[in-house]
Amino acid sequence: MGFKTHPNKKCEKAMLNSKQLPLYHKSYLLIKYFYRLVKNFPKHYKYTLGQSMIDLSWQCLDLVLAANVLPNKDKYYKILELSAVFDKLKLRIRMTQEIGLISSKQFAHLQVNYIAAIGEMIGGWLKWALNCRGG
Repeated sequence: MGFKTHPNKKCEKAMLNSKQLPLYHKSYLLIKYFYRLVKNFPKHYKYTLGQSMIDLSWQCLDLVLAANVLPNKDKYYKILELSAVFDKLKLRIRMTQEIGLISSKQFAHLQVNYIAAIGEMIGGWLKWALNCRGG
């Protein structure tokens, strides 16, 4: 996750600069990819579904930043919110493939290079945060 673990305390982790977080970096790259992808959508989809994907990806990045600055015991609910927003984003990505806005190859690229990795990082961070709050 980009945190340094204290040898004796599983929840004492040094907060890294946000740009050092792998989740931040991967989310930022996803936003850049979406801007390149969405510009090729037909006009109607560019300003509806495409813009929704861009907006949700920005929300995810904003939530990563917000969660990172919270005290460890308070991160859980912010990361849970991040997970929910990311789930919405995944639905829109799937829709773009199902209605033919992106190819199967583009969809596979998104899944392999971004979605799976980001999902795993969010899940790991959420599990860590749950342990830190004693739940």
